[in-house]
Amino acid sequence: MKKVVISIIVILAIFTTACSNPQKEYEPITSWKNSDTEVSKQEFAELTKSNNAMAYKDGKFLIKDKQAVVKSDAGDVTTYFIQNAYLPIKEAKKIIKKDNWTREELLTQYAGAAQNIDVNTKENTIEIFFITGARGYGELRVTFEGDKVKSMTNTFQE
Repeated sequence: MKKVVISIIVILAIFTTACSNPQKEYEPITSWKNSDTEVSKQEFAELTKSNNAMAYKDGKFLIKDKQAVVKSDAGDVTTYFIQNAYLPIKEAKKIIKKDNWTREELLTQYAGAAQNIDVNTKENTIEIFFITGARGYGELRVTFEGDKVKSMTNTFQE
């Protein structure tokens, strides 16, 4: 009988702990892998040296490296520019293959590799611009209207 009671208490404790510490639905990518065969390790290190200078968490942009991020405001538009941010082509291709991104999901995972983010509060839009592909010759632009993808364009081969 003691074993049954102890087993029930342990099960309840595990269940309570699991429920009180829910896992985040989306996790940011913080380790970028060079999937671009035409980019050397040295070039990749240079291209990505400001990756993760910004993050997106709980609906807010977080500047982690103030020297790498240039923030400017022009009326209803706030622009975040990160010069040495680069999205590996493999990740860019993952983004374009999925058609049901939410703003929260994409920004949480990929804001760290965005080169430019424009937030327009009046029009309720966010445009995210990525440099990708061999030596940065490719581009990916994703625009959200509210929480839904309004447009997605790229200049690289799928």
